[in-house]
Amino acid sequence: MKKNNEKKSKDNKKPLANNDKNSKKQVKRTIKRTSTSNGLSVKEVNDRLEKGLTNFTSNRTSKTKKEIFKSNILTIFNLLNLSIAIWLITVNSFKNLTFMSVIIINTIIGIFQELKAKRTIEKLSLFSAPIVEVLRDGEIKNISSEDIVIDDIVYLTLGKQICADSVVSSGTIEVNESLLTGESDAVVKEPGSVLYSGSFVVSGECYAQVTKVGEDNYIQKLVMQAKKYRKPKSEIMNSLRMLIKIVTVIVILVGAALFINQYVIQDYDYVSSVIGTAGGIIGMIPSGLFLLTSLSLAYGVIKLGSYNTLVQDLYCIEMLARVNVLCLDKTGTITDGTMKVRDVIEFENKTGLTTKQIISLLQGSFKENNATAIALQKRFGKNSKTKPSAIIPFSSARKYSAASYKELKLAFVLGAPEFIFKNRYKEISDEVEKYAELGYRVLLLASSEEVITNNQQSMDEQLMTPLALICIEDTIRKDAIETINYFKQSGVDVRVISGDNPLTVSKIAKRAGIENANKYVSLDGKTDEELSLLVNEYTVFGRVSPSQKRVLVKLLKKKRNVVAMTGDGVNDILALKEADCSIAMANGSEAARNVSHLVLLDSNFSSMPQVVKEGRRVINNIQRVATLYLTKTIFSFLISVLVIALHYPYPIQTIQLMFFDFLVIGVPSLYLAVEPNNNQVRGRFLLNILTSALPGGLLVVLNYLVLIVVGKYLNLSYAEISTSTVFITTYVGLLVLYRVCKPFNAGRRLLFISMCVLFAGALVLFNGFFDMIMLGVPNILLVVVICQYSLVLLPLLVKGSTKLRKVIYKYIS
Repeated sequence: MKKNNEKKSKDNKKPLANNDKNSKKQVKRTIKRTSTSNGLSVKEVNDRLEKGLTNFTSNRTSKTKKEIFKSNILTIFNLLNLSIAIWLITVNSFKNLTFMSVIIINTIIGIFQELKAKRTIEKLSLFSAPIVEVLRDGEIKNISSEDIVIDDIVYLTLGKQICADSVVSSGTIEVNESLLTGESDAVVKEPGSVLYSGSFVVSGECYAQVTKVGEDNYIQKLVMQAKKYRKPKSEIMNSLRMLIKIVTVIVILVGAALFINQYVIQDYDYVSSVIGTAGGIIGMIPSGLFLLTSLSLAYGVIKLGSYNTLVQDLYCIEMLARVNVLCLDKTGTITDGTMKVRDVIEFENKTGLTTKQIISLLQGSFKENNATAIALQKRFGKNSKTKPSAIIPFSSARKYSAASYKELKLAFVLGAPEFIFKNRYKEISDEVEKYAELGYRVLLLASSEEVITNNQQSMDEQLMTPLALICIEDTIRKDAIETINYFKQSGVDVRVISGDNPLTVSKIAKRAGIENANKYVSLDGKTDEELSLLVNEYTVFGRVSPSQKRVLVKLLKKKRNVVAMTGDGVNDILALKEADCSIAMANGSEAARNVSHLVLLDSNFSSMPQVVKEGRRVINNIQRVATLYLTKTIFSFLISVLVIALHYPYPIQTIQLMFFDFLVIGVPSLYLAVEPNNNQVRGRFLLNILTSALPGGLLVVLNYLVLIVVGKYLNLSYAEISTSTVFITTYVGLLVLYRVCKPFNAGRRLLFISMCVLFAGALVLFNGFFDMIMLGVPNILLVVVICQYSLVLLPLLVKGSTKLRKVIYKYIS
């Protein structure tokens, strides 16, 4: 082995200036250069494996089992409930411990669903794991990125993400380091240049020697730093955390006041005071709400997995549900990614070669395997015998590729006509637009006498001669029209962002059924300021650069839209990272998959409706079920304040809350959480659930006040008021459940009727167990009157609460 005589990096830009010292150390670390003809031997690989010099990292896409058990068991509410349970045990009130059964069942279900979601994520992650081409024993082998060892020779091509810090051994590539630096300009990497993990190849090919692996990679150090500050982008989870903090403070303060009121002020015995205080505290704690939210998200992961969709960020399900703008890249979404050459328009050709020979020559030189290359090779063939003296590889920013042949004393260019002939486009514009009108993708083939070099970024168009136009047809997906129609009916605005000719894209979008597809514009040469004026005026954007895709997404978000972006290529990565929810196709670029929230493992755009439906189902149902939980929290808090102010005993024991916990919240929430719900998610989560729960909570408190006031005149005992309160509270809870279940279907109808029957049966058969007594006739008549006016009053309170929500939204917007 020869010693490493690496050249100083000739990068036209230093992407990581503050890390230059580290870069030099990194290059210095590789004392021996691995052969680019053979790579490492099996023995050398095994030696490094034994020493642990592999690219394995501890980064995970899901929680560990220990974390799942911990997060479900050690919650603030569970600890509060456990404290109350211990307090009740000290006074031998074992019957009032039944509330713990609901807590335990919720916890077990939450753990089970999260473990199931974990298995689903890990199983699907195997299908999406980065595959790396390495040279070992003279052969190219495909291995997992985690199986890379130090000094491996990796083969990098267009679209590949660099999985380990390396140094270019041979070849030239252009890389995008935006994931590390935020700058989207391509950086040329030649032999001796440092490659950082996390960047990705936008053009060219090279062999590179791995210099750092695992946690030593530069990006891993960034990840470890970011972990200290990273918070999930979830309005629901942030709202629930804030709710937990507020409720915890209220529970402690009000609970202490309740006990003092009953034990000190009213001079009740210690046991009765504990039981009464426990009833108020347990009522205020929305115990299962946080667990049910985690359960619903976990169930969403499992359901999405059944649609061949890998969830890489749990909280993206929430953003998915709120999406109202969907940005599509034409290829792989509207079209199925396959192409066919339909026509060739030839101009005067003095090169001595036919169009077929030239394109065949270029295909043998570029070594590309994308849909365009496959279509060209099927029509014109592939000649690998004649080697180019230099090539300019295709990139999304340049939009053409070129190769020079010393023997022919010519160079040939193939790509987008507007970019090859930037200032001479009028010479061929009529012909190009004639075929673009038909929906064809048009490529220009041109020759040049210019001598090019491998690291050249552009060519002199004045030295070029047009030879032919190649018309390529994209194949529209069979299910594209149906899929686009779903988004149209669901209130999602569809925009098409493509690097192709806008006229071509417009015609394809129109065939797919996209509304306003005739509103198209080219963004070639447009500034960010101009984009801000165009973003709301047009539906189809053509000739869009990768950085412009990101700007478009950012501008759409500024208009208070929730933006989803689908993509499959390296040119989509910046936009995917900017989007609220990013969806990648599994058959696309590895780098695009790695930065996306969701990956469609079957690369099937028709899966998107199911994916969006699932997101909406999860979030809408969490909001729906949260209403039931917070209704109990609101009335428990208000009744607690009321009895403290009036010096009354708390009317509901913990065992009596079982009616509400089991019949209004427990069983219904488990069923409703998994019900289909395709309504678009609107508004703020916390405001929505509080205003939805407020009517039921206020009605319970109002009914309790009526019981106290009228009960004085009827000389009702504490036991009679307590029994009446429990009955009326559960009755109002069932009215709230009735509203939550609407519109009824067979399942929700059966659920509601079953809960009513179980309530009636429990009252008849187990009234003694729940410390409820038989009521006298005056008391029964009072309860009937309260139940009757509650039927009328609840809808009025709902209307008032809805108006209040609208006023608040108007004020905060």
